[in-house]
Amino acid sequence: MKRSILAPLVVAAGALLAAVSLAASSGDAPVVASLSSLTQKEIHWGMNHFDVTETYNKPTGLFDSEYAPQLAKLQPGTAMDELETDRDSRKANFARSYTEFVDSPTGYDVSALHTEYTYNNAEAIQKLIKDGKTRYFFYIKDRLWKIYDELPLRADGPLGATFQSAVAKLGTLLGGAPRIRSSDPAQGVDLPTADWQDASTHLRLVDRSGEHIVGVVLEDKRTLANLASLRTNKAADPFALDPSIAAITRHGVSDPNAGRQAGSDAGAPRRR
Repeated sequence: MKRSILAPLVVAAGALLAAVSLAASSGDAPVVASLSSLTQKEIHWGMNHFDVTETYNKPTGLFDSEYAPQLAKLQPGTAMDELETDRDSRKANFARSYTEFVDSPTGYDVSALHTEYTYNNAEAIQKLIKDGKTRYFFYIKDRLWKIYDELPLRADGPLGATFQSAVAKLGTLLGGAPRIRSSDPAQGVDLPTADWQDASTHLRLVDRSGEHIVGVVLEDKRTLANLASLRTNKAADPFALDPSIAAITRHGVSDPNAGRQAGSDAGAPRRR
């Protein structure tokens, strides 16, 4: 069985998940031995989007591997043709989904992903729907550095029905409790988050319970450490003063009527 980037979490029958406190904690994300149980051998950091697309779309690629067991049960005919058409349509949709964040706004700006990228910094995204989840590949300078999976929160789902159960299951899988961070946009935390790390990868679990979703995000730590230098273009402040106005007013604005007598009234009669 192939591992997926978020392989289904198998918990022994009858095992009790330890209660997880969701109180905010400080310090860095705890280091675990390895996040390899969540990774997929065919995908690695630094791949360009052509290589990622090829990994899924090529003959005997990940899409073909998904459809092969079903096709093997069919005889040539209408049913097989329809299944192959569905597979090929998904391949085409994945290839077309590559979107660069340049000057024009995108639909992602009104989604929960709007804090995961910036504009005019050679960033891009690619969307894939597979294995019951929606996955987003993020690129900087066409190098893969982040994978964001949206998983449904439900009782029969891989991470359970609540954010707390998701934290507990991942904590059990990884062998340690996470750091819990409360929502704090000033610190770059848009939603409550649990996180872990190993030597090369940072893992975030994002609470999107309001959408009945949990976000599971894997990030390349080397890219994370260099984001400031990679994101040289900063978003314009819509409330900032025009530079010409700022130059005029940087020493303060003087009142042209300040030299007149205090309390003078333009409508009062002139003294004789």
